[in-house]
Parts: sequence; C-alpha cells; structure tokens
Amino acid sequence: MNRLLKRQIKRHLGGLENVPDSLVPFLEAIDRSYKHYEEDRLLLERSMDISSTELEVSNSQLKEQATKQAEILERLKVSLNTLLSMDESGSELNFINDEDDVLKVINFIEIQSKHIKKVEQEILQVQHFINQSNDAIQVMDAEGGLVFANNNALLWMGGDKQTHYGKPIFSIDSKFKNDKEWNTILNKLKKENPFILEKEQKALNYEFSVEMSIKQVKLQEEDYVISVTRDISSRKEAEKLQKELIAGLTKANEELENFAYIVSHDLKAPIRGIGSLVSWLRDDYGKVLEDEGNNLLNLMEKRVLRMQQLIEGILKYSRVGRTDTEVKEIDLNELVRDVIDTIAPPADTFEIKYENPLPKIVNSEVRIGQVFQNLISNAIKYSDKDKCIVSVGVREDGSFWEFYVKDNGPGIKPNYHDKIFKIFQTLQARDKFESTGIGLSIIKKIIDQNDGKIWLESDEGQGCKFLFTLPK
Repeated sequence: MNRLLKRQIKRHLGGLENVPDSLVPFLEAIDRSYKHYEEDRLLLERSMDISSTELEVSNSQLKEQATKQAEILERLKVSLNTLLSMDESGSELNFINDEDDVLKVINFIEIQSKHIKKVEQEILQVQHFINQSNDAIQVMDAEGGLVFANNNALLWMGGDKQTHYGKPIFSIDSKFKNDKEWNTILNKLKKENPFILEKEQKALNYEFSVEMSIKQVKLQEEDYVISVTRDISSRKEAEKLQKELIAGLTKANEELENFAYIVSHDLKAPIRGIGSLVSWLRDDYGKVLEDEGNNLLNLMEKRVLRMQQLIEGILKYSRVGRTDTEVKEIDLNELVRDVIDTIAPPADTFEIKYENPLPKIVNSEVRIGQVFQNLISNAIKYSDKDKCIVSVGVREDGSFWEFYVKDNGPGIKPNYHDKIFKIFQTLQARDKFESTGIGLSIIKKIIDQNDGKIWLESDEGQGCKFLFTLPK
C-alpha cells in the first residue's frame, strides 16, 4: 500500500491493524482507478469521432465504465470519511461529499507528504551531527535495552545497530557491569537527575577512563535513559602529573625550609661569636685603643647587627606562604592602632590620620600586620620632616579593597618604583640607613599570595603613597 496513505491511516486510525477489512479493496481501487483515468479520457475523445454504430457500442462501454467509476467514487467517499473523522461514540462524520472534496483530501495528503520529507531531512541532519560527536551517546529503555547509539558509542562497543539494538546495555558495554548496576543507576536517577560518574571503558583493545553524564527522560509516556560518555584519559594523566608536581613542590619546600633553618643556624653562631668578641675588645681594650680603633669596633658591631637582621629577614621571606597562620576576621582599625603601639613613635614627631574607617576582613592577622607595620615604619624611618604625618585609607574596587598608606617624606623617583620591591634593594646607603632591603619584598610576597597587587605613587620631594589591594 502507498506509503503516504499508510501514514494517514496511522495518524487517524492508529495503524493498519485498525483498518476494517472492507476498506482495503476500496483503497486498492483508488490506485487502479486513477491509473486508468487518463486512458478513460482518451477513450471518451475517440468515441466522439467514430461512427454511430461504434458510438453506440462505445457509449455502452462508457456507461458501464462510468457506473464503475461512480461506484468507486462512492466507496472512496465512505473510506475517506472513515479515515478522516469519527466522533467519540465511533459514528462516522461525513466530510467527503463529491469529487472536489476527494481532490482536496488528495492535495492535503501531498502537502503533508512534503512536510514529512522536510522533517525527515531535519532528523537526518540531527543524526549526522550526533554521529560526528566525539562523545559516546546512548539511549536505553527502562529495562536497559539499547534503542539508539551514535557512531562513537558503536565503535566503543564494537558492533553495529543490527547486532546491538534491543539488547541489554550491560551485556554489550563494559562500563555497565550487570543488571544490578543498571538498577542502581535507575534508583539514583530517582533522587538525582541528571548525575555524573566516572568509569573505566574497555574498547579498541585497551582500557581508558571515561566520565558519564546520565539523565532520565520521558517520551510518549515511556521512560528512557540517556548516557553521554566522554574520554577523560588525558585529563586523568594531567591530574596525575599535577599530583606528582605538587608532591615534588611540597618536598622541595620542606627541603628549602630545612636548608634555610640550617644555614641561618650555622650563620648565626659565628656572627654571635663575632659580636661577643667585639664586646670583649671594647670592655678590655676600649681605653687603650685610640678613637679610630673604637670607631672600627663600632663599625664592626653595626655590621654584625646588619648580618643578624639580614638572616632574620631571609628567614621571614622564605616562610611567607609556607607556614600556617591563623585566618580570622580582623578589624583593621584595631590592627593599625596595635601596629602604632608596637612601633611607639614619639608623639611630637609622628601623627597618624585615618582618612576613612577601615573595613573588617578575613585573613591572617600576622601577615596583614606585617604589611601595615613595614609601610608605617618605613615612613617614620625615612622621614625628612620635623613631624612625620602618615595617612591611612581605603576605597572599594569591585570585589577588592584598595588600601593606601601615604606619608609626607622625601618621596621616590618614578624610575625606582619597581626596584624597591625587589629583594636586597635599597635606595639609601647602608651606612646612612640600616636596611636589609627585604621588608618591601616580604610585603609584595604577602600581597601576591592573597591575589592582590601593590604599587607606588610618588615623586621626589612629594612624599610616598603605597597602594595595595586585597580580595573582599
């Protein structure tokens, strides 16, 4: 039977099995009658040219044929009315009354046929795109029977549609071990839909790690399970390498900390010894030595103190980010006041200004205290005014706080703004200002490890404004 007619029967009656047996001959008659329609028309034209005797014979034949056509048309009306509509009680509703109605129905069928072809083309395109996916896509019914698999899924399972469709997925795919595991997946989908899990896939003569995204869907009152599986073996290798690198880095950090401790311990001992010798020389021979000799002892004592401070600075720098510090909520207003109390500058030579209230943040009180203490101490240390004035403030910058510590000191030329944050770098001669050149390096390291940044706005003779950001 004609394919389009079958679709109309399925649409209106639900399938061929619901078509009455009496309807089948009528439908077959429709095909035959239209095949001979043109022949009948030519026969009619010819009959007009023949003789009266032949005309009578032809008319008789034509009448017979017309009677048959009328019978076929009537049967066609009944058949199409049966196909197109029935009321709820099952009684037929007549929509086909004449030949024009029949032609309209046929025209409708042709339009539907074009639409169906268009839909079929779209379905083929979608199937093509799905088959081009690097992921393995599978669709199973509620019992686990495979109803669809794209090309990659078939490749991994090792077979084709004919051999796999309809079979339980756990019997043809290694990542579904057995029916118990399938039931476990169905039970989990009741609580979590969709969900993701990692499995091992055996395919193409080797085994590799995969990530499965499983989801349950309903189509025409039937439950289906869709599985999208991705090869994650490269990601697993990267994760393994990352773990090895982290382990190696952790070990290197431990060795570095041990090395820094051992070196500092070995250096501190002789430096303390030198300091003691200088003290003994001054006590025992200070009166005997001339002024130049005492000046040399003083210079040596300063050098010993600088070495001790340098060792302590190196230790502090190496420990930033490698030693655990307590993280808690900090009121920065209280923190800065504590820093000032610790530094204890003379009131007549120092003034602190809070240009606006500082916020509360969650961070290491020790580390953030180091930042403010170093910046304020430097302002006091390098001040060239009778009174050092330090201003502290903050503003919001998106998801960051932007803090600043500003002074009225001598300022720094722009070409030195980057240099001062590098370790061991100082702008003043060490004989004039005792400095290790590590303080600002420690501050930068603390800010960097908090995903912030620090910079300087200054020029010679205009004071310094240090700015740094911290995440809210």
